[in-house]
Amino acid sequence: MVTEEQIIEVLKTCFDPEIPVNIYDLGLIYHIDVQGDRIKIRMTLTAMGCAMGPMLAQEITQKLLTMDGVEDVNVELVYTPPWTPEKLTEDGRLALQSMGFPV
Repeated sequence: MVTEEQIIEVLKTCFDPEIPVNIYDLGLIYHIDVQGDRIKIRMTLTAMGCAMGPMLAQEITQKLLTMDGVEDVNVELVYTPPWTPEKLTEDGRLALQSMGFPV
């Protein structure tokens, strides 16, 4: 069975094309649930209606399905609670600040 830490490492390879910080450190991942060979991810986007949502969900699904022991991945996009800069990890905050973003 894969661990949450292994899943996080994979999520850190996925990026919103408009923001050069991975989706985990950006704070878009709200919940990771591992049940045997099944993974469920609940995530949000920085803006409701962002057209990148389905593309990100597909990328996450494809990458997680390449992991040994993973047979099923479900990525659920949610908008409640809405994303705010407070959801950034410390690494995400530092990355954005180094690029001049006031967070």
